[in-house]
Parts: sequence; C-alpha cells; structure tokens
Amino acid sequence: METTELTVHLREGAGKGGARKVRAQGKIPGIIYGKGTQNILVSVDLKDMNLALSRKSGMNTLLEMSVPKHGKITAMLKDYQADNLTRSFTHLDFVTVDLQQKIRVEIPIQVVGKSEGVKEGGVLELIRRELEVICLPTRIPQNIEVDVSALKIGQSIHRNELKLPEGVEIISDQNFTVVSVVAPKEEEVVVAAPVEGAPTEPEVITAKKPVEGEAAPDKKAEGKPEKK
Repeated sequence: METTELTVHLREGAGKGGARKVRAQGKIPGIIYGKGTQNILVSVDLKDMNLALSRKSGMNTLLEMSVPKHGKITAMLKDYQADNLTRSFTHLDFVTVDLQQKIRVEIPIQVVGKSEGVKEGGVLELIRRELEVICLPTRIPQNIEVDVSALKIGQSIHRNELKLPEGVEIISDQNFTVVSVVAPKEEEVVVAAPVEGAPTEPEVITAKKPVEGEAAPDKKAEGKPEKK
C-alpha cells in the first residue's frame, strides 16, 4: 500500500469566515478527526494535495502528516467538498488510521482480457465499478482484477467467483453480478406511415407510342393553338 507525506498547517478560526481566509491564501481548509483524537483544524496547499492523490492508490492513499503541536499522524482522505465548476477542493476531511485495525474502503474493479462473447459481437456490461471491502490499511489493493476472457454471450461473473487479494474481504454477503456479456440489441427499422393530406408522388405521363405505320406526333406542334 502506498504511503505519501503531506505537509499540513494549523489554522485558526472555524466557520465560513476562517475557511474563506484560508482559500484566499491559495490553501484548502480541512479537519483531522478520528477515534481517540481531538478535532484538529488544518490547511493544506492545493498543489500538495493534488500531488498526494495522484498516486495509483488515489483516494485510498495513506497520508503521513507532520502536524505542528501534534506530531506524526497517519490518516486518509475520508470526505471532501469541491467547487461545482472547477472541481477544485474547497474542504477536506481526514480520518486518522490505526495500521493494526481493519477499515472499510471502496476499491475500483479492473477488467482484464477480451471476452469470447465480445469477439462474437456481444456487449460487455460492467455492473459494479467499485467494491466495498474491509482490510488492514497496509493491505488496501489498488484495484480488484476481474478476468473476463472466458465469458460468452449470456454469461456473468458474480461476487462469489472473484479472486480477492490476501486479507481483503467483501462486506456484502449477497452474490451480486459484477460483469456480464449480453447479446447486442437489434436495430428496429421504423417505416413512417403516410401523412393524411400530404402530396403524393406525381404521375409520370409519357407520350403515346405511335402505331406501326403512323407518323410520330410533331412535338413542336403540340400545345400550339390551331389557326383559324
């Protein structure tokens, strides 16, 4: 499990006013809390936070913090708030972690291989993109691989068929579907009904074919008024 150091600073003043002052300095207001730990108001540099979460473990990265007046604290990002437009962090919630106690985390699913069903024209449907598991903080996997190579059209892989890393347990007892291969949907051809009152296709009128022995009609004379 990846661990990265994160520099944090103590901040003064709780509430919206204090948070605005921190953001004006280019930092993100946050709080550290957890079992046996008093709430600690902190601020984090936006660049440092983005760098810490750029690891392969993403949101599940273990953070080693040197907190002034509190010493070393191991924590994880538990929750956050972000700007609706820029998606930049506006507040961070860190929860302390005991490396000897199991925790709940969500792990992304990584599909491996190309299924037989897809090769035959089927469609792969990923029903679950993440799994909620319980494990020690040092055992958190980056992802859970699901090999779909043998799946044919109409077949699925369920929870009980997954191969989990050592020390990792899925919380749910239900044997839910994780991934399936389904037949492609047939395209329906819709024929539009004629609209009442719409103009019909004009009838093509061709000149009468002359009977053998008759002279063909003079096209120049057609349509001219007879002289009296």
